[in-house]
Amino acid sequence: MAVSAGNEYRSFLTLPEKQNVLKTHFSQLTAGNIMKMSYLHPGENSYTFDQADAMINWAKANGLSVHGHTFIWHSGYQVPTWMSSYSGDFQAMLNSHVSTIADHFKDDVVSWDVANEVIDENGIEGCWRNSLFYQKAGKNFVANAFIAAHAADDDAELYYNDYDTEGGNSAKFACLLTLVDELLAAEVPITGVGFQMHVQIDWPSIEAIGSAFKAIADRGLKVKITELDVPINNPYASTPFPQYTSYTETAAAVQKARYKAIVEAYLANVPASQRGGLTIWGIWDGDSWLHTFNERQGVDDWPLLFTGPADGPYEQKAAYFGVLEALQGQ
Repeated sequence: MAVSAGNEYRSFLTLPEKQNVLKTHFSQLTAGNIMKMSYLHPGENSYTFDQADAMINWAKANGLSVHGHTFIWHSGYQVPTWMSSYSGDFQAMLNSHVSTIADHFKDDVVSWDVANEVIDENGIEGCWRNSLFYQKAGKNFVANAFIAAHAADDDAELYYNDYDTEGGNSAKFACLLTLVDELLAAEVPITGVGFQMHVQIDWPSIEAIGSAFKAIADRGLKVKITELDVPINNPYASTPFPQYTSYTETAAAVQKARYKAIVEAYLANVPASQRGGLTIWGIWDGDSWLHTFNERQGVDDWPLLFTGPADGPYEQKAAYFGVLEALQGQ
């Protein structure tokens, strides 16, 4: 489960009912924001681990593991200002950034999204996002980040993580496979691929999703669903948006079926030994990032597994039972 933590608005550490959900229903936490680079490495010579440490301490005390998200991400608001203007050996600095963070958390974080969203099917060299990291260090910054993370913590599982790679965008999926194959050929210590899975209620097809999972598993890598949510309204559909203005029984049934089919596709196409896990991107519908996403602003949606009052107690939705039924083979 992805959580707001630390000093963030509606941090789970300030809401006992969120803690109850996590302890009761989930086995792993991912920080939505507070383990990104601007939080952990705000100054060239300063790291701030307090917020992440508090989250991890809670997880340890309550029997949950932690997946780290993320060493490297291009988004401007998450790249610390000093890094954007860094004039020294950029690759050496980035290696140190990764290794310092990995070393700090090596006893407590079981897996990491090492690099996040570095590919662009319309980008440089056909597949590379024109990010600060690419501009300063070329495409080898990804391989070097995996190497630095592994050197600092050789027990942690290391993932490449991205969105829109689950089969609906064939060009981006081809870029993902090219990146993965290049890393494997170079014997880079990559454990697996994270599929964010911010999908639509009716897209991509389950067949495409299953095939994407299988293509990674066939390469001997683990597959992790890292950021799953399923909104019931699709702004890109041929039908008028929003398709649902309230969370009706019909909407609940459609959403349950979609969640269940996704988990079934995961189990069917990824051998048990190669399953990195399944993370839902938030607990309560009202906290979902999708409410403020560009094409959705001002439109209600119910993309997660729990409903109820803002501060709880939270109630499992039909979608929750869809996931549970798939996991139990029902």
